[in-house]
Parts: sequence; C-alpha cells; structure tokens
Amino acid sequence: MIELQANIAGYAGRPATVFAAYDEDTGILVVAASVDLRPRRPGCVLIETETRADRDSLFAYTDLREAITAYYDLKGSVASDGRSARLRFAERAMRADPAGGIEMDGVDVTGPLYRISPDTGNAQVGALALCRYVKRYSAAADVVNMADDLNNLLSGRVVTI
Repeated sequence: MIELQANIAGYAGRPATVFAAYDEDTGILVVAASVDLRPRRPGCVLIETETRADRDSLFAYTDLREAITAYYDLKGSVASDGRSARLRFAERAMRADPAGGIEMDGVDVTGPLYRISPDTGNAQVGALALCRYVKRYSAAADVVNMADDLNNLLSGRVVTI
C-alpha cells in the first residue's frame, strides 16, 4: 500500500491537500480525504505544484491532459478481482471528484481533447494529479516486473505467463 499526498495550488479556490492510498496488488486507488493545505505527512509520496518545494513528483499545467486521461482510465477499469472499481472516492473526498469540471472538447490525431471548467478547484486537480501519478507508477512497476520475469527466464527458472 502506497500512501499519497497531493498539495495543489494555483487553480480555483484555496490551496488544497488530497490524501489517497494505492494498493499495488489490486490496482485500486482510494482518494480518502480533501482538506486545506497541509505540510508533508511522514510516509506519504508527495505530489506538488510548487517547483521549489521538497516533493517526490511535480504536477504542472502541462500535465493536465495526461492526468485527465489517467482519471478516465482508472474510472473505467476494474481491479484485479474483476469486479471492483479501480478509482474510489471516500466520503471525505467527494468534493475532490473532478467529474463535474471536465467535459469532452473533441478529438484530434493525438486523442481526446478535454475542456476544464474555470471553477475546477485545487482539490479536484489534486485528484487528477493522484491519478496521473498512479498510472505512471503502474507503468514503471510493469516494466520492472517484466525485467524480473525476463531475468528468471534467462536464468532457467520457471516463468508463468
């Protein structure tokens, strides 16, 4: 289980912190709480919009498209059990759900285009940043697992596919 914290400022409203947990085994991201801006919590991976802050990942305006795509990918897929949703919002994080602030704005050769409402708040952008981080983390973990499988195969060990 990976604990995540997104500290987001620069969008609508007051700066916000969104806490979440990601279960690597099931692929489920639970957005747990949305609160006013908080300092880094020990044990959390920190995603920040502030370029000078001590952080693990930077979230910039240019990352919005990738974050929205990650949000819809997680929202539309199921966990490893084949039934559970991969993206969940707890009661204390409902205001962070960005669904109401995003609308489709067409499609071009690179994929879907989205329009974000100017009223989209920092908490909602925080949820998008968390989705982007999880999708990127999952891709990196998949590559590492594939490298381990390849190493086992080349070493003569049994590999299941």
